[in-house]
Amino acid sequence: MARQIDSARRAELLDATMRYAAEHGVATLSLRPLAAALGTSSRMLIHYFGTKEELVGQALAAARPDVPALLAERQRAGHPPAEIATALWHDLTTGGEQEPRTRLLLEVMALAVTQPDFYGRHAAEAVHQWVTPLANSLRTAGRDPQDALARATMLVSGLRGLALDRYVTRDRQRTDDAAHLLIRTATADP
Repeated sequence: MARQIDSARRAELLDATMRYAAEHGVATLSLRPLAAALGTSSRMLIHYFGTKEELVGQALAAARPDVPALLAERQRAGHPPAEIATALWHDLTTGGEQEPRTRLLLEVMALAVTQPDFYGRHAAEAVHQWVTPLANSLRTAGRDPQDALARATMLVSGLRGLALDRYVTRDRQRTDDAAHLLIRTATADP
């Protein structure tokens, strides 16, 4: 008879796995060191999640920065797209809860290039979660749908690249200046 899954413990392990992955990365993640760090065994992780891939996949989904939530309040309040994009840049690069999630997302996006079968879906979902709210904000501000989507894509790709630059170089001023230039360019009045 199969042992019942303790949903609270499973959620606890998933949260701890997400935090571990954000700190240590996923490219070389191995179950034994992960289990040891979580105070459990690799056998128990398999019991709760089935496979390492399932555990990592669920941890990546849980770790994805919640861009729609970050932007929703500002959109409801009618903030212009430039303010929304600036707030997004700030939320993702100034420490706090979102920064480790962003670093992990950047790793996943890089891994998706060489390992698309596993990481591709996670990376693509993350891109759409970032682009869609910004495109909606730009449409609300009067852009036609195709232009709004192109500008949102430019913003997301540019800010993501600048975030990577910032994490690698630690150059806050240069990356802030570039981010603000990109935001002004992408959100300029038609």
